Amino acid sequence: MKTPYLTASNSCRKYIVGLLMLCLAAIPAQAQWSVGGKAGINWSTVRYPKNILNDKASFIVGSQAGAVITYTCNTYFDLQLELLYATHGYKDKTLIFNDEQGNTMYKGYSYRIHYIDIPLLVKFFPVAGFNIQAGPQLSIGCAATDSWKGVEAFQQPVGVELGVVAGLGYEFDSGLFVDARYTWGLTHSIRDIESAYEGRHIGISLGYRFFL
Repeated sequence: MKTPYLTASNSCRKYIVGLLMLCLAAIPAQAQWSVGGKAGINWSTVRYPKNILNDKASFIVGSQAGAVITYTCNTYFDLQLELLYATHGYKDKTLIFNDEQGNTMYKGYSYRIHYIDIPLLVKFFPVAGFNIQAGPQLSIGCAATDSWKGVEAFQQPVGVELGVVAGLGYEFDSGLFVDARYTWGLTHSIRDIESAYEGRHIGISLGYRFFL
């Protein structure tokens, strides 16, 4: 009585494995590559450590532009890699610079960092055109400058950061696309002896891609 059961079970398994292999084989046949570019504007700030500062940093306006390469897996999912030049930072109108005698020389501080951002995103399309995006982002710091009331102070060293990106987008049949994202910095974008600040960014971009 056990033999027929085992035979039916093996046949079922073979059918399931065969169906899975057929589905996997169909993905590359439907997959499509595309390349393009994008540019946009962003608003960035940092999260102050609570142990040294009680106020909040304000947003500073920056820009972003670069290249995009996309692998369309199927109707619902894309995998997208980007290489972007971006400027981030923050400003704080309440910070004061005093001289050795305690006299106020400058009030209002800003800090700007130049990055190479490399996000790797999974894009989910619940309906045609509209997509939900999420994934990690590696940011390589190239240079940083701080200033008081527009007067440049000095250049500062910067490092590598890791963050998480989430956003929404829409893609048109012509290849034109638009997206809006929020980035949480997981590692410290600004470091000194007493503190470490984590970046927060909001970005809107417009781009175009060519299908290969």
